[in-house]
Amino acid sequence: METQPSPLSLILAVTVTQFRPFGGIFPISATYKVVSASPGVSVFGATIVVKGTQPAKLVFQLTDKNYVFVGATFDANGPTPDVGTTEFPSVSIDRTPAGNTLTITDANDPRNLGKVYGYVLLVQNTLTAEIGLIDPNIINDTGP
Repeated sequence: METQPSPLSLILAVTVTQFRPFGGIFPISATYKVVSASPGVSVFGATIVVKGTQPAKLVFQLTDKNYVFVGATFDANGPTPDVGTTEFPSVSIDRTPAGNTLTITDANDPRNLGKVYGYVLLVQNTLTAEIGLIDPNIINDTGP
């Protein structure tokens, strides 16, 4: 029996260093620390690079309980809008008191190889109920 290759994965700890609510000029300031990463998934600053053709599971963990994830949005570089519905078919949020994670499935769709997706992580301040955003990138690379 042939086994399916396990998907690529990345767990990234996100620490909010300065919360800025919507309405301002700048997004939230945050730092990123790789907790674990499969070969083929790398992080440069806040940019995630996924190499190859396997799907990838991207897990973001907020380190401060004063913030919770409330969503994610995507847009690829290019002349027409591409909000990533085929590339990122699944986004889930776990907002338990024990921890807060946002998990994105990157399908690594062959039609999207070489695209750079800007994405925004939406975050809510649990003390004020204000919503802000974190604004990094995902690159699907054609390399091995």
